[in-house]
Amino acid sequence: MNALAPRELRWNCTDKGCFRNLCPRLGVFDTCFPRRIGMSDIDGVVEINGRFLFLEWKSEGGFLGTGQRIMFERMTALSPRMTAIVVCGEPVSMAVRSIQVFRNGKGGAVEPASLAELQRRITAWAAKAWAARFKTHTEGEL
Repeated sequence: MNALAPRELRWNCTDKGCFRNLCPRLGVFDTCFPRRIGMSDIDGVVEINGRFLFLEWKSEGGFLGTGQRIMFERMTALSPRMTAIVVCGEPVSMAVRSIQVFRNGKGGAVEPASLAELQRRITAWAAKAWAARFKTHTEGEL
């Protein structure tokens, strides 16, 4: 694989079957939690120097449910070292329509965006997280 090429999902559907059919069925744990609380999957997460970036992708027409919104608000309220980005777009073509950033317990406005803008914001986050190896605390917007 070319080191500069985007990393693709490391799965061979022909050999192993459809990835979606082999994902854990997290719904079997629904009865473990009170009310209608259930587990959520996260589409991407990265850690750099104790800073965490979570990425949640919603297909066009999809929406961030109340439970996930509350989770991102509460999770990012725990530490300024946690950021979550919710992306709305088409996952096969990676066409990004909008993003919403969660930091410090608050979800920002849903903003129109492109893949290039999302990459720019993630790159800026990574640069700040990487620079934090020399500091005890780094703040700043994406």
